[in-house]
Amino acid sequence: MSKKPATKAERLHMERVAALGCIVDGCCAPATIHHPRFAAGMAQRSPHMLCIPLCKYHHQDGGYGQAIHAGQQAFEQNHGTEADLLAKTITKLQGYSA
Repeated sequence: MSKKPATKAERLHMERVAALGCIVDGCCAPATIHHPRFAAGMAQRSPHMLCIPLCKYHHQDGGYGQAIHAGQQAFEQNHGTEADLLAKTITKLQGYSA
């Protein structure tokens, strides 16, 4: 199954999310975009409108317990669940102006 390209509105939303910086520690704006798995079916990523900003360290490079892709359960014990981080992202976006 091919990935559906992001629409103009989705690209704008992801740019706004990335501009927040890492949702874990606030560093590195623009952050990388993480598509949570809890908001999607098996082996699929969530819609572009449900994304979380993470620095490279917390996204992929930080190792077990620090990077979400290096061990999600340990990451979530240390930094909060994807649902918690998405809620935090949405709250921060409410105060963001482009």
